[in-house]
Parts: sequence; C-alpha cells; structure tokens
Amino acid sequence: MQIDNNDWRPSALWALRNHAPDPEWLARFFQALERLAASMFIRRVYTTPRVQRYAELLKDLDAGQGLASPSLQLTQDELAATRERIDGPLYLDLKTRKYVLLRLDEALAKGSGVVCSHSLITVEHVLPQNPKANSQWLADFTDDERQFWTHRLGNLVLLNRYKNAEAQNHDFAKKKATYFTGKLGVANFALTAQVVSANSWTPTTLAARQGELIGELCSAWEL
Repeated sequence: MQIDNNDWRPSALWALRNHAPDPEWLARFFQALERLAASMFIRRVYTTPRVQRYAELLKDLDAGQGLASPSLQLTQDELAATRERIDGPLYLDLKTRKYVLLRLDEALAKGSGVVCSHSLITVEHVLPQNPKANSQWLADFTDDERQFWTHRLGNLVLLNRYKNAEAQNHDFAKKKATYFTGKLGVANFALTAQVVSANSWTPTTLAARQGELIGELCSAWEL
C-alpha cells in the first residue's frame, strides 16, 4: 500500500498469522482492509481516530467476527465522504492524488498483470493549468469550465517523465502527440492510454470521463 502510515499492518499480520492456509479468505480480507485504509487516507483521517479504528478491528478479529467485523466496514457517511473527495479537485490533495490515480490505473488494467516499477511517476493535467492566450483551450473552455475541470480526476493522467513547462501548454492534438506518447510518456498506464485514443478534449469529454473513472473507483472500492 502506498499510504502515508503503517497503522494497518497489525491487522494484516493478524490475518497472515491466523489464516495463512486460506488464500481465498486472505484475498477478501486484504481487499476489505485496503478499502478501509484507502478511505481513511483519502478522507485524511487524523492519527488518533485512525489508530483507534484499527485497534477496534483487531478486537473484532480476536472476537472471531472475521470478514464481518463492523470496524472493517465503511459507514454511509464514510462512503459519501470518500466519493466526495475523489469527485472533487483531486490534484490539490497532494498526499493522496498519486495513490488514487495508481489505484484507478490498476482497476482500468483489469488484472492484466501490469506493474508500475518506474522510478519516476508524475501526475499531469491534460487541460493545462495555464493555457496560452491564443490557444484552442480558451476557445473550447470558458473560464468557469476551466476552473471547474482543471484539477479533477477526469483531467489527470500519469506519466513516467519530468514535467515540460512548454509542452504542458500545447493544444490537445500536439500535446497528445508530443507529450503523452513516446518511450518517456505513456509507458503502461491504462489511464493515460485512454487520453491518447481520444479525438478531442472538451467539457463534454471531461464530464463523460469523470463519470466513468469515478464509476471505476466506486466499483473497485465498493463505494
């Protein structure tokens, strides 16, 4: 897990110690544990309540409640708060954005076996943060639309390359051809490959993509 704490590890060790001969149970447990850890990470749950939650989980597990442990489940309020965070300006959540995008990329890969082992992975915008004054971006997006969409999930991709200030602001066709492709661009990111196959990038495109990607995460995390 690429999460900024190790508080989930005692529960993981408990599962490995007590259910090592049962890989099916372990797979279901770790899926539920990742869901819980991801939700708390995305919602930026503070240390004390987070540690308390995992302590309650260990108590539930010791009591024999297993996969039905109440503390392993997300409440309706927690589900709603998680959905709200991933549907908002995700790029501005500096600590969580790459984790969410990598998890989404894994979901999009549909178990193809792709492994992200790149030493450098950056989060990039398709619609740039600062488009040039004479660019097509300003013709395709109003100021309000750019403000709404720029930092949202549907406008973000993963690259295994350093930022290029000039290329970042190219119009879509040129940016797709020079910045999102090539040996230092797309690599194996399913999330980015989707953008390369798009013919245009407009508010309509983004609205559809946002809905699809949120749907993928809601399915992966049962939100």
